[in-house]
Amino acid sequence: MPQKLNNEWRFQIKNAENVNQKYGGTIGNLTLTKYNSEMSNKSFSEKKNFYIKSNVTLTRKIGKHFDKWGKYEIMGRSAKLADELIDIYPRPQEEKINVGISGEHPINDEVNVTGQKPVKIIIQSQEYRLTTWSNALVTFLNYIWDNDSGAYQIIKNNKSLKRLFSSNLRNPKKLQNGELIETNYSAEAILALLGKMAEVCGIQDEVSYVIK
Repeated sequence: MPQKLNNEWRFQIKNAENVNQKYGGTIGNLTLTKYNSEMSNKSFSEKKNFYIKSNVTLTRKIGKHFDKWGKYEIMGRSAKLADELIDIYPRPQEEKINVGISGEHPINDEVNVTGQKPVKIIIQSQEYRLTTWSNALVTFLNYIWDNDSGAYQIIKNNKSLKRLFSSNLRNPKKLQNGELIETNYSAEAILALLGKMAEVCGIQDEVSYVIK
């Protein structure tokens, strides 16, 4: 999406200005090209021809693999590029904080939750009570399904999260949409999965949990 939208972009994308404000500057909407001045704020169908001719593989893939461009295309590409960057530049291991008291923690905090009981998960200011860590997975995915089914599909298609939807489930739990997910994970693994899902959905700063 261009920095300045014209009427064609506004017509093609629902809530285009809001989408551009939230996702326009993310990695999924950025690429390298020598045709910036020629493309300007042309529609994606017009830009696609420039992308296909690009000498930059990253840019050429946009033209080859996408027929439209909007919120979910940007989110999906952001998640894919992030995974590729992590493969190339692995995150250094950090010492986890040993928490001995109850409290609220951002979803991506490095916290040692061994022996801790989850009480609540907070997603975009909505609070949900928990009794188990596996319940946190179900609650989060139900929330995403209810509020943004497109983001739910991006989660399912993410290579780091496909194991949740494997056909060989050891401890399956049913979601509101009828799908089964794997929940046979440690508390630490579940937090990592929740953090990744929140990141893929672009809400990692809006998800936290409470333990005691």
